[in-house]
Amino acid sequence: MEIDKWIGNYKVRSFPWIDGEHIYFNVCEYVPGQSIEKPPILDKTVYITDDFAGRRMVKYFTDSLVNHIANMRLPKQATKIIITVPDNPVLDNLFGKAEV
Repeated sequence: MEIDKWIGNYKVRSFPWIDGEHIYFNVCEYVPGQSIEKPPILDKTVYITDDFAGRRMVKYFTDSLVNHIANMRLPKQATKIIITVPDNPVLDNLFGKAEV
């Protein structure tokens, strides 16, 4: 579940977190043409519960997840934001219940 790629203006990084219970998911936005040596104009990190539904969200719905996180209003205080994805029987029918 490791991701290190660009999605539009967003640099996205994701990997299993060291606690074994979450997926680290970081979204940074850069102005077109901006050097990545400079700080991004947006830098948001959330943790996604590392279960079947969470892994499926990261793997199959990365673009939507990036847009959601980029538009989230996060508190200014340093807070650990955890997203827990509910099970969805419709998606189970589309993608199967096999381990992602």
